[in-house]
Amino acid sequence: MKFSIKHFHNKFSRKLYETWFVFHKRFGKSWDRFLERGHEKMTVMFIPHNEKRIFNFQISRFIVFFFLSLFLVVVVTSSYAVIKNRKVKQEEQKLLHSYNDVRANLIRYEKLTNEIYDLLDDLKPEIEDLYSLAAGTDQIGNIWENREFELEKEKKEKGKDNAKNLRRILPREIFEIRDVQKDLVSTTRTIKMIKNFINVRSRVIKDTPSIIPNPGHISSLFGWRRSPFGYGRDFHTGIDIAAPAGTVIRATAPGVVVTSGWMGGYGNAVRIKHKFGYETIYGHMRQTAISKGAHVRKGDRIGYVGMTGNSTGNHCHYEIRLGGIPINPYPYMSRMW
Repeated sequence: MKFSIKHFHNKFSRKLYETWFVFHKRFGKSWDRFLERGHEKMTVMFIPHNEKRIFNFQISRFIVFFFLSLFLVVVVTSSYAVIKNRKVKQEEQKLLHSYNDVRANLIRYEKLTNEIYDLLDDLKPEIEDLYSLAAGTDQIGNIWENREFELEKEKKEKGKDNAKNLRRILPREIFEIRDVQKDLVSTTRTIKMIKNFINVRSRVIKDTPSIIPNPGHISSLFGWRRSPFGYGRDFHTGIDIAAPAGTVIRATAPGVVVTSGWMGGYGNAVRIKHKFGYETIYGHMRQTAISKGAHVRKGDRIGYVGMTGNSTGNHCHYEIRLGGIPINPYPYMSRMW
């Protein structure tokens, strides 16, 4: 068994060596022929027309092959460079068009931003006047400050270097739009405050005396006056509104009727209790049209003009009390006259 394995191994080694020897010999011959042909000389001659002097030189095939290969490499490389340069030019044109579009948009945005600035500048005084009217004072301070933007400003102060870098990189229009945003936020906040104030004020006006009780003309104002009964001067606690007998008298605010009927010198009168400590009295009626304890709304009919009680003619004595003290009704009805 050992003899068979050894015999097979020797036979395989001999066969492998013979194959390698034959291959090496053939390859050597081919390589020698290649070198022989490559070193073969070719003569290049330059013959002028006068044929006086002929210039010639010899060059091997290897050198010719080398220069041909070099020429092919140069041609391929140049072609690739030309194609690549053409693509770069196309990309450059696209970027240039994109830049022009972006620049045109930035110019348009700058124009729109300037228009918004002008509108805000025109709107600011109106908003300030409206705010002062709503607040009832001219001391309104700076209503355009915004705490959120102030906090951002403090953060920016801590990072001035970053802000300067951004201002060098980003277009100026970005920061102008940021300023417009700040003003718009402040304007929106101010308008919301005014709206809330007006809503509250409207609710207060709705529940307080704010209309005239009956059509006619004022015959006597609130305050000291010459007595219509010939007894010197007396203090008039309301306003007399003269009108034809039977003219409808209406409640000037919603409330509850606490008195309806005879009230001494007021004659037939109606007294209504309102919110916020207000009371109204309508005197010298010819007839009342509401009973005690009734709930009335602003504008409801409560009686008719007459001259009952201490009266010298047909009129409605309109009186407003705040906390039980008579006050001048005229400011509560002056807008209607």
